Amino acid sequence: MRNLLAPLLCAALLATATDALGLAGEVKEPGVAFSQDYPEVARQQVMAALNRSDSKFLKGRFINSFTSLFYAGETKALNLFLADLAKCAGVTLSVSFASDPVAGEPCDWVVSHDAHANHFQVRVNLKSERIKLSDLTLPEVKGPPLVTKPQSP
Repeated sequence: MRNLLAPLLCAALLATATDALGLAGEVKEPGVAFSQDYPEVARQQVMAALNRSDSKFLKGRFINSFTSLFYAGETKALNLFLADLAKCAGVTLSVSFASDPVAGEPCDWVVSHDAHANHFQVRVNLKSERIKLSDLTLPEVKGPPLVTKPQSP
């Protein structure tokens, strides 16, 4: 009986481990995961940037703490989107360009977010008919430092 206990225990542990591999799904409205210590005011600022009325959210998906959001819009909307996101506390923003940012996913730009690093990667679709590269303005790429404690007067 003792010889069977160890293999049974291992089998039980392995059986439960498959349920904890990850969480994935579709995103119905713009949003990303945040670390627990990311301040509410900063969260609201990020959410406002992701929910601009001039940027049309198409769809999104997530896998654990990684999120991809697909958008459509004109160059001006993208400029304002990038500017707002760059001003968010504790955020790192990078911008790149691709002929097909995500194969088979029509969009003008796609936003990828890593919640652990609070890093946003915006990939601009070079084949977009709505984005004019000559009018695109890239903002400062790193937001202001994150303030975790209120400053005394």
